[in-house]
Amino acid sequence: MLKRITRAEAISETMQSLRRIIKSLQDYSQTVYSHFGITGPQLWVLKTLYQNGSLSLGELSKGMYLNPSTITGVVDRLEKRGFVLRGRNEIDRRVVKVQLTLKGTELVKRAPNPIQGKMVYGLRKLKKDELFSIYRSVDKLVEIMEAHDVKVTFLFDQEA
Repeated sequence: MLKRITRAEAISETMQSLRRIIKSLQDYSQTVYSHFGITGPQLWVLKTLYQNGSLSLGELSKGMYLNPSTITGVVDRLEKRGFVLRGRNEIDRRVVKVQLTLKGTELVKRAPNPIQGKMVYGLRKLKKDELFSIYRSVDKLVEIMEAHDVKVTFLFDQEA
């Protein structure tokens, strides 16, 4: 049960909580980049492929709750660096599958779990009413910040 707090305390604690979330994402992304030379979002793509095997760009974007164009840009950069390969599906040549290379697999095995995935997995575990309560609250913050039309990509992707 939450203790009763004043309106000013609630505002202050909300701001502090948002700062903690942003700071943890920034710190994580910086650590991953300095230790592994890739961004946190790139690591999330690699870990997702490692856990699920070869995926189409559509499957990858759906599983990561991201726009396909965002995934495409990240996969382009990972492919240039030799971490993933694209290949056509043998059954349906229109479908492009993405898979890890040996270099990508070796990196994934050494790297920590992606923090963005931690957030998604945590949200998935919530009861429906808890999830929708957070959704409504965050949506209200977006409205307050007049940010509904802000173009979004991965959190803290330094190459976006």
